[in-house]
Amino acid sequence: MFNSEIHRRVRLLSGVVLLLLIILSGCKGAAVVPQHLIGVWENPASQYADRYMKFTEHTLAYGIGEGKEVSYEIIKIDMEHAGGGTLFTFHYKDSEGYKCTLTFTYSPDARTVQIKNSTGIWKQTKPGGS
Repeated sequence: MFNSEIHRRVRLLSGVVLLLLIILSGCKGAAVVPQHLIGVWENPASQYADRYMKFTEHTLAYGIGEGKEVSYEIIKIDMEHAGGGTLFTFHYKDSEGYKCTLTFTYSPDARTVQIKNSTGIWKQTKPGGS
């Protein structure tokens, strides 16, 4: 009788621990975008006339022309200080579940962004953070 009571308590405690682990593993929220990046970023080059990037606290949206945009929840953000700027890599999934990344260097002095493997400079035209 004493042995069965111990086994029952161990099973109950194991169940509670397992339930807590399941609940806590689902608590991972979206990554939080740094305040200085929140807002709309545009490139003055003519081929980007109606295109933009927009960061909110948890999302990245691309302006795709004709007043339309596509938005993605940011899963993870990697940051690495490089020279006078910061190299950011934003990880997100597209609507079909494919993993995507956006990598760029942010220059705080000029408040500009340069996308990796691109020569264009994006400027924040509508700040949304402090």
